[in-house]
Amino acid sequence: MKQMKAIVAGVLATASIEGTIMAQTQAPQSATSAAAPKGWVDAITMKGDIRYRHERIEDDSKLNSAKETYTRERDRIRARLGAEAKCNDQLKAVIEFSTGQSDPVSGNQSLGDGFSKKDFKLNLAYADYAFLGDNSQEIHALAGKMKNPFLTMPDDLVWDSDLTPEGLAFKTRFKQGPASLLLNGGRFWVQERADQSDLILYAGQAAVKVQLASDIDLTLGGSYYGFRNIQGRDVVDWENKNNAYGNSTVNGTLHGTTTNKAWATEFTPVTYFVQLDLPLGKLPLSLFAQGLSNVDADAFDAGHQFGGSLGKAKKPKSWELGYGYTKLEKDATVGAFTDSDRWGGGTDGQGHRVYGKYQLMKNLQAGVAYHINEKKISDPANTKDYTRLQLDLVASF
Repeated sequence: MKQMKAIVAGVLATASIEGTIMAQTQAPQSATSAAAPKGWVDAITMKGDIRYRHERIEDDSKLNSAKETYTRERDRIRARLGAEAKCNDQLKAVIEFSTGQSDPVSGNQSLGDGFSKKDFKLNLAYADYAFLGDNSQEIHALAGKMKNPFLTMPDDLVWDSDLTPEGLAFKTRFKQGPASLLLNGGRFWVQERADQSDLILYAGQAAVKVQLASDIDLTLGGSYYGFRNIQGRDVVDWENKNNAYGNSTVNGTLHGTTTNKAWATEFTPVTYFVQLDLPLGKLPLSLFAQGLSNVDADAFDAGHQFGGSLGKAKKPKSWELGYGYTKLEKDATVGAFTDSDRWGGGTDGQGHRVYGKYQLMKNLQAGVAYHINEKKISDPANTKDYTRLQLDLVASF
């Protein structure tokens, strides 16, 4: 990293010296003349954040060495650094690196492994082409490893907020008066297979956002997520530990064996959602609800959530409080891509989340979240309690 900084500094210094020499050798300009043409530095925006987290987990489904309820305390970090380049008026390119291993839904790295170096991975690499871009209509085509192009709810039923899907997508917005029509969709490569059909996701979403008053907005919408070539195929597990993340499984066939886990059902989750944003006195209030049904599953195929937040932790000394309840049945959606915090990730759980945030100063925020959950709810005789406390300090730039 030091060598890279030195190289970049040297290039910028050389460019500055050359620009000064050229300016001095040219004819004098008036004080009101135009500034020098912008270079690549002006076309690139850098941003990132660093999060330090302490968390405590109590999981009744696990036991420690003393055969007592599993309790774990750990400190973790997440660091992200990204660059957005404006190639021209219509095209931009985005690259971001993040700490983490190959986990698609987390960039966290646990501390305390003998001061070992931490992994840094490519988190984003995509191009965004805007066909239209005025205040009333937008059409964007995206290609690569991208930010989630779909509207999502807090603690979304289908997606973890850290997931960055890979493939082709489009995002649109058409505004007419107080109403905006939002259409999003894409084709995403979930798993490329050499000897079988690839696991592909075809997805589409439609939503309407209506401004009921100057400070009141209502959003209604639905999403279709069609996973193809999934039933009977070995589960996607970045750790290669046969973890199905809550989904029902049958014997798999990886490497010619019958001991690996394979998905027992198809997954075509369909979601519907509503969000209302309005003021409560001088504070912003947001209320939301989301439902889900896997139309290809015969049982344990549904999910729902609801909740809200008050305030917005953005300006120094501002705060935000929130609550959410979620229930997600065993085969409602692909568990590997859902929220990784509630009940330890995956499906087959239910419970509450309460959180608070406080903006200590510009670019520095403190937060706390507490999960009170149950996991393995598909088997009432085996349902276990799960709680998770998270204390965060986030510096952004």
